[in-house]
Amino acid sequence: MKIGSIVAEYNPFHNGHRYQIEEYKRHKDISHLVVAMSGNFVQRGAPAIFDKFSRAEMAISAGADLVIEIPAYFATQTAELYARGAILSLDALGCLDSICFGTEEENIEKLKETARLLVYRNEEYEKILSKYLAEKLPFPIARQSAIEKILELDNSEFLSMSNNILAIEYLKELLRIDSNIEAVSILRKAVDHNSIEAKGNFKSATSIRKSLYNVKETISKRYREMDTIEKIEEEKILGFEKYLPSTSVEVIKKNFSKDIYPIYAENFFDELCYSILREEENLEQYFEVNEGIENSIRKNITTSYNFEELVEELTSARYSSSRIRRTLFNILLGIYKDDMKEIRRLKALSYIRVLAFNKKGTEILKEIKNKSNALIIKSPAKAKKSDEYRNDAILKKMFDFDIKSSNIYYQKYYSQNRSILKKGEPDFVTLGYML
Repeated sequence: MKIGSIVAEYNPFHNGHRYQIEEYKRHKDISHLVVAMSGNFVQRGAPAIFDKFSRAEMAISAGADLVIEIPAYFATQTAELYARGAILSLDALGCLDSICFGTEEENIEKLKETARLLVYRNEEYEKILSKYLAEKLPFPIARQSAIEKILELDNSEFLSMSNNILAIEYLKELLRIDSNIEAVSILRKAVDHNSIEAKGNFKSATSIRKSLYNVKETISKRYREMDTIEKIEEEKILGFEKYLPSTSVEVIKKNFSKDIYPIYAENFFDELCYSILREEENLEQYFEVNEGIENSIRKNITTSYNFEELVEELTSARYSSSRIRRTLFNILLGIYKDDMKEIRRLKALSYIRVLAFNKKGTEILKEIKNKSNALIIKSPAKAKKSDEYRNDAILKKMFDFDIKSSNIYYQKYYSQNRSILKKGEPDFVTLGYML
């Protein structure tokens, strides 16, 4: 048994993701594959357009064997914290041979060298970084310039590319916890992370999400007018099926047949307004609310027309739009500075939340039980009765937040078919096992 792993959001699962899995298995002779996946909220500061169980099903149907959830406290944060949650989740399994990530940089040694420099931070690096910061350069640019100088790079553009940034953070985290997991990379196929252009059968998740948003109302209307059989059998309802595996398309169509449609940050705008106005005296207690940004948030929340306008009004040279989005969702979800002080210091996770698995996944879970002390959570109800849950304060805190944030998400996700919620809280009633 050779167990590989991937960190992903699969928002949604597209042909590029399938390509990565196939190439990884082929080049590294992987027999079993684990995916550590964001739950219902994702790193860019937004809800996932489809829920975690739907996306886990897409992954299992396309080559993954076990899907576990990155704890929600990490999933919506900076690349550094997101990577920390992902690597801690995978390292907790105790049985992985390697981790694979997609990158824009073909030479993984450049990424590893950069990660080592940032983790071990020698005196020369600190001196050059301080010099650039004294010149009032923004920290990301100052850091990039310092790395370029120390490593004698002719071109450090690779340090600003989305997937390379995450890859470096994964590598840093592996060094930080002294993990034995081997890191390998797969060159991204055809399109960039944020590209809106299609190339062949490849299109970025960003572009697919925009396409889904643009046709959302049309899809909703058409599916309400069709009976269940027609909904599932209709072949060209999306208009971009060629960019997704057929298994992903079927999951999406199955959701549409139940009046479950993609959701976006704007769906939570009203709730965000209520949260900010209710907590206006305490906004500075939320994670990443710093340097007076709470005043600008309070000022603009009552005048902004929608979520995107609010983000635009708050974005500046100091605060990127990505940081603003994450900050707003920290407020919405109730993520406080005191919470993150404790959580960001973790060097190990004591629980593993299982979302989906197949027969090979069962074999991985047996291996985990033999090699890991972490609590494997397939049934949240049983987990809450366990000694580990009762006696481990940080486990309880993190898992309770996973459930709470998930329940917030499902209030919107099932808004057009709330009868689904009659069955109970989705985390407690959704069965992740799949053949």
